[in-house]
Amino acid sequence: MLILLLVVKALHKQFSMIKKVFLAVNFILLWIFTYAQAPRHIPYGEAEPVEFNLLNIILFIVLPVLLIIIYLLYRKKKNKEKNKK
Repeated sequence: MLILLLVVKALHKQFSMIKKVFLAVNFILLWIFTYAQAPRHIPYGEAEPVEFNLLNIILFIVLPVLLIIIYLLYRKKKNKEKNKK
């Protein structure tokens, strides 16, 4: 029985070491794959501000505000229905 206990303890230490090595190899491979996906041949420039033409005003200002208002009205209606029950 004691021998079995010692064998299990030794295997547990080996599996623990294998887990650590496997985890380290996975992190290294993940770093390599993410580093390999970064484009190097595309020139990077300065970011330009958004122009205020009619389309951009509608897309970036009016539409988000309308969506927020519609969401708030929906939540208010849903809470009224919930309170009536």
